[in-house]
Amino acid sequence: MNQPETNPLLEFDLLRITDTTNIPPPIPVVTINNEIICTECNMTTISGASKSGKSAFIGIILAGAISENGNIDGLEYLQVTANDKRKAVIHLDTEQARHKHQSNLRTIIKRSYYDACPNHFLSYNIRALDITKYEEITTRICDAANAVFGGVHLIVIDGIADYIADVNDTLTANAIVKFFEDLAIKFNCPIITIVHTNPGSEKERGHLGSQCQRKSESLLSIRNEGDISFMEPKLLRMAGKGDVPVLQFAYSREKGYHIGLGVKPSEDEVKGEKQKLELKAISVKVFGAQKSFKYNEACKEIMEKTGFGLSKAKKLIVQMGDLNLIYQDDAGYYRLG
Repeated sequence: MNQPETNPLLEFDLLRITDTTNIPPPIPVVTINNEIICTECNMTTISGASKSGKSAFIGIILAGAISENGNIDGLEYLQVTANDKRKAVIHLDTEQARHKHQSNLRTIIKRSYYDACPNHFLSYNIRALDITKYEEITTRICDAANAVFGGVHLIVIDGIADYIADVNDTLTANAIVKFFEDLAIKFNCPIITIVHTNPGSEKERGHLGSQCQRKSESLLSIRNEGDISFMEPKLLRMAGKGDVPVLQFAYSREKGYHIGLGVKPSEDEVKGEKQKLELKAISVKVFGAQKSFKYNEACKEIMEKTGFGLSKAKKLIVQMGDLNLIYQDDAGYYRLG
C-alpha cells in the first residue's frame, strides 16, 4: 500500500502525549502538610454550606498569595507559595455586599502584615453587574492584570454558581467550568472556585457541582460544628486523602479573623483519649486516697468498684500501668501514679 506523501496525523502532534513528551512537572502553589492541593494551570474547588467558613479559609490562602515572603498569620500545615515577583492575585466576589467584602479584605491585608492593600492584590466586587457580563469582565480583568504585573499568581472566584442562571443546566455548567479551566491554562496559574453545597447535604449544588468535582485538581470541603470550622479533603488528584489532615479554625475576637486550632483528632485518637479518661477515673476510684493493693487484692477491688469480671480487671491493671496511671512499688503494691 502506498503511504501518503505527508502524514495527516502531524496536524495533531501538539496534542499527542508519548513517553518522551517534554512535560514540566506541575508547580504547586498551595499545599497542605506538604501535599499538593493547587498547581499552575489547574482548577481547585472549595465547597461548603452557607456560613461554614469558606470565605475565611479562602482569605487565608489569599493572604499567602499576596505575601512576598510567605510570612502570614495563617493555619498550621497550610502553605502558599510566596509571591516574590508580585504577580497579580485576582479575587472576584459575586456574593458579598461591598461593605462585607471590604471587611474581609482588610483581614487578608492584616494577616499578611501589609499596612495597606498592595497594588498586586486585585479584589473586585461584581455582584451589581448583569450576570451576562461576568465572563467578559473576568477575562478583561485577567488580561489587564497579566499585562500590568507581568503574570498572574492566583485567581479566586467566590462563587462560580453566580456566573450561570441555572446550576442544573448541563450545557452552561460545563461551559463555565471550561471557561475557568481555559483561564488557568492561559495565565499559567491556579484558579480556586467556591461553590455551595445543597441545603442539608454535602453534595455540591447541581450539575455545576458535579462538573467541578470531575474537573477540579482538588476538592476541599468546609463545614462547621458550632463555632469551629473544619477543612477536610474530599477529592485529591495529587495527594492521598490520608496525608492531608483535617484542619480546625475559629473566629478570634481578639484578632478580628479566624485562627487555627490545629488538626482535628482522628476517630481512633478520640476513642483513645476517651478510654484514657475512663481508665483514669477507675484508677482514682480504686487507688485514690493513698490506697495500695497487692495484685489479687487490686483485681478484687476493681471488680467491686466497676462490676467487671476477673479477666477484665486483670486487663485494666495492665492498661493503667501502660499509661502510668498506677505503678507497682518495690514491695509489690499497686499505687496511684
